[in-house]
Amino acid sequence: MCGICGYVGGGNGVKEVVQGLKILEYRGYDSCGVAYLDNKKIDIIKTIGDVDNLKKLTENLSANVVIGHTRWATHGSVNEKNAHPHLSTSKNLAMVHNGIIENYKELKEEFKLNCISDTDSEVFLNLIDSEKGTLIDKVIKASKKVQGTFAVLVLGSDGEMVLGKRESPLYLSNVEDEVYIASDVLALKGENYFALNDDEFASVKNGKIIFYNKNGEKITKKCEKIEKNSDFSEIFYKTHMESEIFETKNVLLKTLKKYTEENIFQNIKLPKKLNSISLIACGTAYHASLMGAEFFKKVGVDARAYLASEFRYGNEILKDDTLYIFVSQSGETADTIASAKMVKERNLPMLALTNMENCLLNRICENVLPTFAGREIAVASTKAYTCQVFSLYLFSLYLANIPLPKEEIFDDFPYVTFSEELVKQIAKFKKVFFIGRNLDYVTAMEASLKLKEISYINCFAIASGELKHGTLALIDEDAVVIAICTQENIKTKLLSNLEEIKARGGEIVVVSQFDDFSDYPCVKLPETQTELMPIVSVIPMQFLALHICELFGYNPDKPRNLAKSVTVE
Repeated sequence: MCGICGYVGGGNGVKEVVQGLKILEYRGYDSCGVAYLDNKKIDIIKTIGDVDNLKKLTENLSANVVIGHTRWATHGSVNEKNAHPHLSTSKNLAMVHNGIIENYKELKEEFKLNCISDTDSEVFLNLIDSEKGTLIDKVIKASKKVQGTFAVLVLGSDGEMVLGKRESPLYLSNVEDEVYIASDVLALKGENYFALNDDEFASVKNGKIIFYNKNGEKITKKCEKIEKNSDFSEIFYKTHMESEIFETKNVLLKTLKKYTEENIFQNIKLPKKLNSISLIACGTAYHASLMGAEFFKKVGVDARAYLASEFRYGNEILKDDTLYIFVSQSGETADTIASAKMVKERNLPMLALTNMENCLLNRICENVLPTFAGREIAVASTKAYTCQVFSLYLFSLYLANIPLPKEEIFDDFPYVTFSEELVKQIAKFKKVFFIGRNLDYVTAMEASLKLKEISYINCFAIASGELKHGTLALIDEDAVVIAICTQENIKTKLLSNLEEIKARGGEIVVVSQFDDFSDYPCVKLPETQTELMPIVSVIPMQFLALHICELFGYNPDKPRNLAKSVTVE
């Protein structure tokens, strides 16, 4: 969940690495730093906060060999001591690390490693430094002793740079005599790149790259073409999140056009006999999967959504007549990746639904169903979520041999939001509940997650039929309930639920296109195509979270304790 950048060449490596870290800042922004070579001596500059702080500290520096890191804290508090890069006790090596070393305490004790920080990363670095042989030998030997995940970039005082990975992404490219290294292809330069597979390593020195396997044997690797998606959010608004919400219509239209014009569904290999679909994901992608499961069931295909972190350790019976769909915006979500590997080991039908072409999940899965949301920078997902929901809906139509909708469905696409008065009113309550049934319950779950993520309000999503089975005990004058209703067949049931809430003193706000809720403050949705209602109804929820966040004075693009790409379990 951190960002790695490296540079070896004849240019200003400090500038190149800091620019790369700025691109990767969505991966972590607790602290950041660079290590660079100065007359065979490693110097380090690191700081608390974002990359702009680091840029000010390094604007007058220049070096040809540089590594950098932007951190999302796992081990140790957010301070300069725990920030990366770390310097080895001997001062001969510096390292940046993504991932988690699970046995770092045992290694520290067994090998009597002296460390300054509280991080697992520094233990790994000093373990590397304690090994014998060349730098590539040291890294490979140490990697066999660690348990967990890593992407590491190690800088030696002789100018050599060694990198390796296990279940955490790492890429490199070379342009003439310059080598760029990053944990995301977006931060590379050039037209081609190399992707390290698990337990592969590389040595970079004087512009030359040599690849190695886990046994220290030299290997050859094929380069791949960099497909950088330039269609990402520009700051036309105050924040990336606001801009990305307003991109929803365009990215949905682009997704529909791509699926229609490029016959993407026809390229997917389905089981010979498709009896069921399992969708596996985390967070917002899990909510999209819940929506997808309902879409598939509606067209007659049994489907169920699983949290990836639960799927891995459950007792699910894996079947060859089930299609396993792994949903992830980044394509690097650690629990989803691990679940995909588990299914791949059984050689079962699987499909990746991702927003990033160059990602690990796409490499694991035989089939790929891309979304076309463009790059999403804000940590709280908005346009990527709606693209996932829409893509799963379109896939359900394909499986049922139903024609895809025409582009005209987006002609009057609405952006509905809460009034400023309602936002201020809701923000005053100590308890916030979102309720709904079926698809609206999924929207309630996503609405609650968004409000938690960026406004830090302790809120909950409840299936409205479950209110009387416990949650009504929490309803009083300190509670506000936001009820979502976009389905005709549940109106009367929801009206009964609202009476129960009203009788107990709870404040009520309704989000609906129906006129049946005129007794309550209402965010009125437009009457639009039924298939778009799960998307139309979630947009005001995204705006609600955004506006309350801004009302509290927080930065919605960089919520505390969270990062965009969750590459650790």
